[in-house]
Amino acid sequence: MEYTDKYKLWLNKVKDEQVLAQLKSMTEEEITTAFFKDVEFGTAGMRGIVGAGSNCMNIYTVGKVTEAVARYMDNMKNPKIAVSFDSRHMSVEFAETVARICAKHNITVYISKDMMPTPFLSYMVRYYGCDLGVMITASHNPKEYNGYKLYNSDGCQLLEEPSKAIMEIADGVDMFNVEMCDLQEGISKGLIKYIEQDIVDSYFKDVSQVSFNRVENLKVVFSALNGTGANTAPDLLTARGANVILTEVQCKKDSDFTTCKNPNPERKDVFELSEILAKENDADIIVATDPDADRVGVEVKQNGEYVHLTGNETGVLIADYILSQSKQKGYIVRSIVTTSLVDKLAEKHGSKVKAVLTGFKYIGDFIKGLENEGREKEYLLGFEESYGYLAGTYVRDKDATCACMFICEMASELKKQGKTLLDRLNEIYDEFGLYEHVVKSYKFEGKAGNDKMKEILSSLRQKPFAKIADFDVTKFVDYKNGIDGLPSADVLSYDLSNGGNVVIRPSGTEPLIKVYLTFVKNKEENAVAFEKALKFFQEYFA
Repeated sequence: MEYTDKYKLWLNKVKDEQVLAQLKSMTEEEITTAFFKDVEFGTAGMRGIVGAGSNCMNIYTVGKVTEAVARYMDNMKNPKIAVSFDSRHMSVEFAETVARICAKHNITVYISKDMMPTPFLSYMVRYYGCDLGVMITASHNPKEYNGYKLYNSDGCQLLEEPSKAIMEIADGVDMFNVEMCDLQEGISKGLIKYIEQDIVDSYFKDVSQVSFNRVENLKVVFSALNGTGANTAPDLLTARGANVILTEVQCKKDSDFTTCKNPNPERKDVFELSEILAKENDADIIVATDPDADRVGVEVKQNGEYVHLTGNETGVLIADYILSQSKQKGYIVRSIVTTSLVDKLAEKHGSKVKAVLTGFKYIGDFIKGLENEGREKEYLLGFEESYGYLAGTYVRDKDATCACMFICEMASELKKQGKTLLDRLNEIYDEFGLYEHVVKSYKFEGKAGNDKMKEILSSLRQKPFAKIADFDVTKFVDYKNGIDGLPSADVLSYDLSNGGNVVIRPSGTEPLIKVYLTFVKNKEENAVAFEKALKFFQEYFA
């Protein structure tokens, strides 16, 4: 169906007054963007701009997927589903829509009363023995976005096969005629149940149990970037012994993210308010979680200033700490675009590294494989360069609350030695080499952008680069063919003649092509290499 026909269909079928008003006020360009395709599942579920249209997040697109989920569960015995949500626009409404549709199918729904982190939803699934879980979130995207993540009975995001099965069911759903029960009726029938404090206490207990040391004599400034981390991290860090100072304006729900337009802890600018507070209180570190608290960023006080760590740097530090503290030999699990420096650390400590595709669901699936063999204690840490970390097997998704705990533990133990996290990182570089990484995203918005992005990726696959800047390509790998036992993935990798590496992949949740650059020389040579490579890609993607 052409996008213009979809638009006319929506005009005739939509009953919700807010969505209908948006449809009637759309410009031609807005109609094209909202209807040129249907919002689809990527590496982290369904994500899109909140608004009217088949390519957007609204009660109709959420209802269509949820009806498919409910039909998928119809043949299950005593089916149960867990539901939670973050601080974004329409998150509560979408979560209640999920609950009401599932209750109409006589599925028991466990739903959080307040916004809670994505990893807590994973915990809910496991705690209540649910068959599936739904988290309403757009993670670290700008305020215009919301999203829908699906989890299996293990608390891990759905892999390709069940996701495909649900999407096939969704193809047969009439989104304008999805039935749902009244919320209060669902509650009175015992089909919709709000969670109680006991599960929160249990979560805190399980996170604390993966700890090695209490935190002593450490001042920590914490920001939730106006999201769910405010409901978990400060209480846990305080209980573990940290002196926690809140960036209060960012520890309150704010769906517009007024003080952090892009609520992403990968960005140094979101730390501006926290840095002011940190300097006033002479804090040792700053930690900031993204709105659904599955990612965390860190800044370290060094010579009176606060230095922002990359996701790779924080992951290497956590891995170093766990490997040095744990008596268990085991696995560090990382994505294929995450630093291979951790491989050398693991080898030093007699442990192994498992590389998986981008998407924490693949790390969760690896944990499940160990658990099935009775070897779950061999899992030590999973992490991605995109600021996501998990130690322990109590959930199956990256957990910023747990990562905050380990970051504070590390900083506390190093402070006893007169060192900072940055000091320890430099010691690691001195031992293994200076691994530096840059991730650059190139945006392709709207229908024209989407078409161009597909064309570029197809062209690169058919005719790979022979040179990138003035570096010869010494090895090209196309993960579409399923390399090293991994599933097929839209990822291209280039090894360069100067020892560097470039990985190119489309984002699974945004209209972006992401380029991951790695160089392992000295500061001066790395800086020149990054400058040349970034200029090359800026011109190529222009």
